[in-house]
Amino acid sequence: MNQSLSVDLIARAQNGSPSDVGAIYLRYHQSIYRYLYYRTGDHQTAEDLTSDVFVKMVQALPSYQFDTVPFQAWLFQVARNLAIDHYRRTSSHPLAAIDESMDGEDGDLEGKVDLRLSSSELAQGLIKIEESQRDVLLLRFIEGMPISEAAAVLHKSEDAIKALQRRGLLALRKILNHQEVELG
Repeated sequence: MNQSLSVDLIARAQNGSPSDVGAIYLRYHQSIYRYLYYRTGDHQTAEDLTSDVFVKMVQALPSYQFDTVPFQAWLFQVARNLAIDHYRRTSSHPLAAIDESMDGEDGDLEGKVDLRLSSSELAQGLIKIEESQRDVLLLRFIEGMPISEAAAVLHKSEDAIKALQRRGLLALRKILNHQEVELG
């Protein structure tokens, strides 16, 4: 979506245009759902949390300011916060297997870790890395989010995101190499 179109669309939605709120929903629904599904590991929970994200978006939209954080990053902040609240309530942190059919991007995480992996091997590896590294890898490679937006979502500097991404990929590579040795 073109940035100026996005600003105009959001401004109209802030002024109460139901069709523009609907257009925002259609634009971001799948990405938010996918992120929450990978975080929770449960379709129903991801659907419920996705609905909650958009309810919160509608409630907070009038106070959203364009100059503070990109809209997509703001929306993912809401999703991340709801996932964290969900974890606190349920005291569990499962991670779903990455279903290649859900990945709307042509991102090549396999190339980044120099391995050919199945979705289940990748999910098993992601479960074992530190949560902030996992968040960075999901936002960067599953959602295709730029470093600056991932930094805004996670409330970290761009340098911190780069470091987390590097450490996460290294940790994931080590885990997956170890899995290959065990299976081989």
